Amino acid sequence: MFVPLERLFPSRLDRARAKELRSLRARFTAQAPRWDTDHTARALAHRILELKRALASAFSDVTACATCARGCAPPAGAFEGGRCCGTSTLTVFSPAEVRALRLAGVDAPSEPAEGGHADAGCLFRGPSGCSLSPAARPSVCAVYVCLDLGDELDRRDDAPSIAALRRELAETFSRFAALPP
Repeated sequence: MFVPLERLFPSRLDRARAKELRSLRARFTAQAPRWDTDHTARALAHRILELKRALASAFSDVTACATCARGCAPPAGAFEGGRCCGTSTLTVFSPAEVRALRLAGVDAPSEPAEGGHADAGCLFRGPSGCSLSPAARPSVCAVYVCLDLGDELDRRDDAPSIAALRRELAETFSRFAALPP
């Protein structure tokens, strides 16, 4: 038995977030089937997925993201970390991003972050960070590096390889986004 999202989110603000989740899921549903898509687009989508996983692994031990939003006003400051995650879900999950995710075999996210907050920005931002697997996150989430994170990365030995991964992901996604839908 399915429970309508509206019943799971009783307040007006929560209804707005439920609507945002429905809109995101509709973007996923509207995508053409993978088998009905150009081979180049599928190959680029899979490469994007691989690069996001590689970047997530490279970023696994960063500390800047855990406290960057401390003292900021909402939505950025809804939680101590993830200031850049205070953006709109539908902005980062652009139509091109959703298409890339679908072509790579990633399903639409089904639930917002547990403990999330109506003023936290992205639906998947919660008190312990992003609730999505690295593969399911938008490319911009893997490519973006704020000043705090940039300073931290600059002190690391693997900074050049991380920069190369970020550059390749940005370029690959740009090539993908330029393809006809």
